[in-house]
Amino acid sequence: MHLIVAGTVNELCRGRPGAPKISALPDGWLLAGPSGASRVVHTIEELWAGVITCFTDTSLLEGLLKKQEAYAADPENAGLPARTARTGSSLTALAGSTTARRPRCHTPGIPPTREDSPH
Repeated sequence: MHLIVAGTVNELCRGRPGAPKISALPDGWLLAGPSGASRVVHTIEELWAGVITCFTDTSLLEGLLKKQEAYAADPENAGLPARTARTGSSLTALAGSTTARRPRCHTPGIPPTREDSPH
């Protein structure tokens, strides 16, 4: 099961800037982000939440959502791969709808620019 889910998520993220690499573990998945940081997750929801945080650009989330929906609808991906993609698309859609309301991030130790400032 873990290997199928890891393969599905990696396929859906392939070619996207900032995409993490997912590896199957006996009791979950190892999510390795583009910066080299990694963490272990134990549910498909935690896995997708970690993947989504790697994509900070709304257009990347929109592209991921389209790919997830198409993948889930393809009869060749029936079963666990389709369920994995559907779970991802639900979380990606939710993340995309809240992205515009998220505060801009800035590098710790460097004051935000006027554009980042709430005032």
